[in-house]
Amino acid sequence: MYKKIYFLIVLLISTSTLFSCLEAVKESQKVILESQKPALEGKFFPIESQGIRLFLPKEFKKLTKAEYLELVDETEDSLNVDIEKERLAKLYQSGHDIFLFQHTTSGSILSLVPTEYFKFNKADAQMLLNQIRYSHDQVNAQTGMLFNKQEARFFETKEAQIFKAIYKVIVPKNEFEFHKQVYFVSFNKKSFALTLETPFVVDFDPYLEKIRIL
Repeated sequence: MYKKIYFLIVLLISTSTLFSCLEAVKESQKVILESQKPALEGKFFPIESQGIRLFLPKEFKKLTKAEYLELVDETEDSLNVDIEKERLAKLYQSGHDIFLFQHTTSGSILSLVPTEYFKFNKADAQMLLNQIRYSHDQVNAQTGMLFNKQEARFFETKEAQIFKAIYKVIVPKNEFEFHKQVYFVSFNKKSFALTLETPFVVDFDPYLEKIRIL
């Protein structure tokens, strides 16, 4: 089962090349940064089939697979389009669902994929980190994108295990950069992988803490 989990993580955390072609405006930064204040604002997005309720800033909207593919097709880099479509195809072929959300003002993309329950430890987290590095090396070889790790850590409680990694992604040919956060969470006999790609640094931890797993 561990091999299946690692394979899934590689598919999920392989950077979506869609976001590298989107432009963020200063006003969109203000919207998300305001929502990071102590009085956290947002709303729940239920994923009823999985018993998961995501808490996100209210500017997010859920995307269907067709809507996301339309966004992918709008990008101008044919190589990036092909890579992203291949990644999604492999993910669906693996038998897993993917739930996609977009921040309407910044273009930020959040992806969540439920997995088989996987109670993991610090050693497993290190293996996940190695898989991410391997995946990034492959993307770099194909696209020239650079991945600078900003943070990586594992923490657990009596009930939950959480792996988190943050990267600054640089796209040299487009003179563009963005930030990617990767989470793998096991709690209440359920596990899921989550990625968030944003045009600027966002503290997503407070939102993660509000996720409800039934």
